[in-house]
Amino acid sequence: MTTGIALQTTVGGSRTVALLALAGLLVAAVLSLGVVYRLIDGYRRNGTRPMLTLGIGLVLLVTGPIFLRLAFANVVAVSPVARSVATTASELLGLSAILYAIYDP
Repeated sequence: MTTGIALQTTVGGSRTVALLALAGLLVAAVLSLGVVYRLIDGYRRNGTRPMLTLGIGLVLLVTGPIFLRLAFANVVAVSPVARSVATTASELLGLSAILYAIYDP
């Protein structure tokens, strides 16, 4: 007979900790969008494609996963595996875009 052992036995937690975590996520998203705005503004002024690619990479690396996690957890019923795959894919695409911007000839 095999018995299942629950790895997580507590659901929820302190409301203060949850609000601080959510506030931290929102601050990170706003700051990353601010950086992306500056990069896109630099792209408009100088017309260098690496600046635009760097901005897209930062959105996919930082802002995208934050919004995906929030949307998948609160709006759409998605399995944890699918949520993890989607956020990891966004991060990998973001890193790839940043590397392309750095090494673009």
